[in-house]
Amino acid sequence: MRSALTALTLLSALALPLASSANGRFPAAQFVTLGPGDRDDHLALRTTFGVIVSRDRGASWTWLCEEFFEYGTGTPWDPPVAWGGADAGVPLFVGIPAGLTRTLDGCTAPRLAEAARDFTGDVTTSADGRTVLWVSSNGTGPNRVLRSTDGGATFVTGATIAAGTLPLTIEVAGDGARRVYVTAVTLVGDRAVFLRSDDGGDHFTDVPLDLRGGRDAWLAGVDRTNPDVVYVRSSLPGDDAGVPGGTLLLRSTDGGAHFEELTRTQGSMLGFARSDDGRTLWVGGPDARDRLRRSTDGGRTFTRVSDVEVLCLRFHADALYVCAPYTTAGWALGRSSDGGEHITPLLRFDSLTGPPACPATATGAAFCAARWPTVRAMFQPFDAGAPDVRTDAATPSDARPPTSQPDTSCACRVGHEARTPASLPLLAAALVALRARRRRG
Repeated sequence: MRSALTALTLLSALALPLASSANGRFPAAQFVTLGPGDRDDHLALRTTFGVIVSRDRGASWTWLCEEFFEYGTGTPWDPPVAWGGADAGVPLFVGIPAGLTRTLDGCTAPRLAEAARDFTGDVTTSADGRTVLWVSSNGTGPNRVLRSTDGGATFVTGATIAAGTLPLTIEVAGDGARRVYVTAVTLVGDRAVFLRSDDGGDHFTDVPLDLRGGRDAWLAGVDRTNPDVVYVRSSLPGDDAGVPGGTLLLRSTDGGAHFEELTRTQGSMLGFARSDDGRTLWVGGPDARDRLRRSTDGGRTFTRVSDVEVLCLRFHADALYVCAPYTTAGWALGRSSDGGEHITPLLRFDSLTGPPACPATATGAAFCAARWPTVRAMFQPFDAGAPDVRTDAATPSDARPPTSQPDTSCACRVGHEARTPASLPLLAAALVALRARRRRG
């Protein structure tokens, strides 16, 4: 298991010359999502110091602080984020240790009443953005699944997942978003669990899981046209000296009944992405032995295409999005139109303009405005050189020796000291804190 400080460990190992953020961690991008549906104008980038949002395809960005979503004053929490959206606005959903928040304007982020104060497991949306699913991770009783079919405007309760397991990731696919997958871990025995629903999340079946030597299961994605095709990342055991192992990428073509290994990374696989037709796959990590690799034959062979230190990956609307360490790459989020061979910087932390302008009555946004001068001071202008970044895959971009890199994009999930629900026992909180979240890249 990886500790709750893995993000800090990674960035300290990279010797980043930045002051730490308010929660004690160095600023880093972790996870990016776009939508709703095939739209690429709405982007949300989760970072170690809040969520950065663009509603104009990356032309401008606003910063939403941790306090705005009611997390961040205790131990670090890396929330799942997802865009909803139908006919009435495009809400951004952010899961917190005590429920689920929703914001339409970046000025208010009310909690979803149906989620109460349950500990968040994960939140996800369907390919068209109309179905939103949230699963709780309750250490004392059954875990609930909430479902919306109107882009997140209203929710109903779906299945109840048995007590004794902690859901970790959830994905949805298929016609009418009928296929739903959940991975979880048992409180007793620390066993990885794989659940499948064929009725939109009203009922789940526990599918026996062979991880091919891996020790945990994190959903990486589901095929948009064939819901039987599902991808899972699983971390390999470390050595006796405590050095973490690599990561397996597994694929099932029969709804999780059987898995095959497609590839593995030497360090942590912080990013995975797939093209809409499934022919092209990408994996990546910050370890010098891995970086960005691509398969154009459906996963049979992978070739290194860039030396960028990958912190997350996402393929959306014919473009590949890549998270990278700001102080070594010169940018935090980039976009590629040629499969990763050239990456154009999309966001630099030093170019952030701060939180959105909100009415004085928006008390949550006031937290961000008060904090912004301190956060802005963390970012010094960085001379990244030419904006079109191409790296020679045969030559590492730095001279550091290979090191085993812990997981940063995948949310070392920890209970929030001030807001973790009292019903969550110490055992459950400790377990979630110790497991590195291998979230969708």
